[in-house]
Amino acid sequence: MSYEFQWATQSSYLYSAELNKTFQKAAQPMMKFRQFCAIKEAFGKSRGETVNWLKVSNLSNYGRNISESETIPETTMPLALGTLTVSEYGLSLPFTFKLEALSEFDILDIVRGGLLDDCVKVIDGMVERTFNSTLLRAVGSAATTYVLTSNGTATATNTSAMGTYHCLQMNLQLKKRNVPGFPGLNGDYACIAGPQAMADMLAAMTSIYQYTELGLKNIANGEVGRFAGIRFIEDTFACDNAYSSSSGTASSISWTKGSSSPAYFFGSPTVREAVAVPEEIRVKVPTDYGRSKGLAWYGLFGWAIEWNTTGGADNRVIKWDSAA
Repeated sequence: MSYEFQWATQSSYLYSAELNKTFQKAAQPMMKFRQFCAIKEAFGKSRGETVNWLKVSNLSNYGRNISESETIPETTMPLALGTLTVSEYGLSLPFTFKLEALSEFDILDIVRGGLLDDCVKVIDGMVERTFNSTLLRAVGSAATTYVLTSNGTATATNTSAMGTYHCLQMNLQLKKRNVPGFPGLNGDYACIAGPQAMADMLAAMTSIYQYTELGLKNIANGEVGRFAGIRFIEDTFACDNAYSSSSGTASSISWTKGSSSPAYFFGSPTVREAVAVPEEIRVKVPTDYGRSKGLAWYGLFGWAIEWNTTGGADNRVIKWDSAA
């Protein structure tokens, strides 16, 4: 067991490196959105809370025919800096020595399970909210029509379930923008959606056992099938609940069209993540002569969407959305 000291209060918390690795290993497969983040750096302590990274856009113009007497034309490559701020996240659960001593069950195991569930929901909820900042919004106006806006606002009410037509159009929109697929998914795009949004698509999807070797390789967490070069990942929390980091609450998302809910179609890259302290379990130093105990999960992270160019020209994420 190791010690980490907080000199301002002359107190400390206890943690186990092995326990933290086990906690992270259990959390990773449960996260649907975070698996598609690009980690900027695990930059450690004493490096500040703001992280910047370089974003390189396409050349300003194309090459052209040149005559023998002229020099090769020059161009520029627009550069931009992405920025994000790292913040603290966590939650604790106190318990007493008496409860631990008299309980028939393993209290530490129960508490760790609850903290793991919360940690996964909070981190994936934050990443989904970052995905949600995309400027591209698609609304199903009918089974064979849709409206796409590029100002971050859905201007129409969704009146159609998400079907094969809409998915084909989302694939087309990503390709028109030259959005790269994911190398780890054999170049496919991805879609994260809740069970409601994917209900009408399940019958059209190719089973994972038909397009991967024994269904075991190149599969994303939560992947349920493939259609038209899009891997579909089922999410049961962040797509249907809008998480608020300021209040620590998640409000259920309700649309007028009851048979659908939000979904995200995207290529690479999506969201940039910076990690100062990975998610870990922290054990409270017992007080009151060992009678007051507790466990907490803690992490120091930040997220920002990679591309959100005005007009949506460089955007990699399209949200299946509705105004109501």
